[in-house]
Amino acid sequence: MMKILNSKLKNFNKKLNNLLLRRKTKVKINSASVIKIINDIKKNGDKALLKYEKKFNQNTIIIPSVNRILKSVKSLDPKVKKAIDLAYSRIHKFHSLQKFKNISYVDKFKNKLDYKYLPIESVAIYVPGSSASYPSSVLMNAIPAIVAGVKRIVMINPGYQGKQNAAVLYAAKKCKIREIYSIGGPSAIAAVAYGTKKINKVTKIVGPGNMYVAAAKKEVFGDVGVEGMTAGPSEITIVGDRFSNPVWIASDLIGQAEHDKLAQCILISKSKDLIKKTKIEISKQLNKIPRVSIAKKKFD
Repeated sequence: MMKILNSKLKNFNKKLNNLLLRRKTKVKINSASVIKIINDIKKNGDKALLKYEKKFNQNTIIIPSVNRILKSVKSLDPKVKKAIDLAYSRIHKFHSLQKFKNISYVDKFKNKLDYKYLPIESVAIYVPGSSASYPSSVLMNAIPAIVAGVKRIVMINPGYQGKQNAAVLYAAKKCKIREIYSIGGPSAIAAVAYGTKKINKVTKIVGPGNMYVAAAKKEVFGDVGVEGMTAGPSEITIVGDRFSNPVWIASDLIGQAEHDKLAQCILISKSKDLIKKTKIEISKQLNKIPRVSIAKKKFD
């Protein structure tokens, strides 16, 4: 259930390195396949994009219709809508306070000095989907762009068999995103980076994704902007002591573990009692989440 490494043992460093390298090796192996997909999109555009959607998401819909989106949004639980509305207002308030003001003044030598903040022309937001969907990714990436004054905001969100998450679509509607594409993975990143007949390229790509998405963003960087960090498979390291709450620790570890098969979750503690209690708590909480099959693999 939970792999425990003792730092006092002689082979501790070796075991820890092997544990950490397991994920790095898989990421490196997959980089070659990502480059191949990107080159295919650059050469064959929408045809290649549809090919990969059929292969990975069993999806034939690249651009969902307005009626399809509205129907999905209408089915969403009103309580979820209310939660998204509240999150939107709170996030918007915070980023509004971050907004810079232009500077313009004339110095004593009669030189006019200006400092202007200008929004980029367009941005694509990658919102994870297929196996999981996160409306929070829409809000946290779109709202700063809205506050900054970005005119064109695009959402790329993979949907299984053409079906996208209703909460994600509602969050996009709340952010007044008009360009929504039911695509995902490296092919989606390449499509918005270089453009196709159906999709115009963007200035910058932001948002989290799995290791394939992270690898694709690294490859297209330079041809298109990406955020300062390339968010790939989730990782978390918690340092706890005998005063820490094992219920909270277990919850935080599982919260990241359920994101991706290659998520990495680590607890560091001198307290054997805390480790023991956290292990028990993880077993309890795992059975209460929908994505238990993915999260469970992190603790095998």
